[in-house]
Amino acid sequence: MKSGKILATELDKIPVLKLAGDVRVLMSSTIDNYFNSLYNRAFLEAMIVDLTETTGIDSTALGLLAKMAIQLRNRFNVKPSIISTNPDITKILKGMSFDIIFDIVEEPLEQDVKFGELNHVSESENVIKQKVIIAHQALMALSEDNKLEFQDLVSALKNS
Repeated sequence: MKSGKILATELDKIPVLKLAGDVRVLMSSTIDNYFNSLYNRAFLEAMIVDLTETTGIDSTALGLLAKMAIQLRNRFNVKPSIISTNPDITKILKGMSFDIIFDIVEEPLEQDVKFGELNHVSESENVIKQKVIIAHQALMALSEDNKLEFQDLVSALKNS
């Protein structure tokens, strides 16, 4: 699989995050850092996550997306959109109950958009472990199936 990239831009003052390639746990600090910058805004009317070039995405990245969607709903009353043109990725999103917290769009962005790559953020193993726990707790909050799937992992990480 192609290694992952995290890209971002704005379209008419709407932040757009693009996850490309294989998105894994080691990218979690970069993703979380970007989301934290959104929470500090005075106003936000929409958010788009573009997964059209995502070839793989792990549960930690999914959990961070879920956490972001919940935060945006709570802070700005915004339901973000997630774009997925890959049927396998869309199936994962729906299987994780993302249709509850995101508008899932299965068509690509119509505009030709120029993205900039975000700088990789490195953090200690312990900080990353805490992000993994929080990400999986966000997934667990979405559905009973998610709770059953991730509760052992979260318990193991908390006790390690």
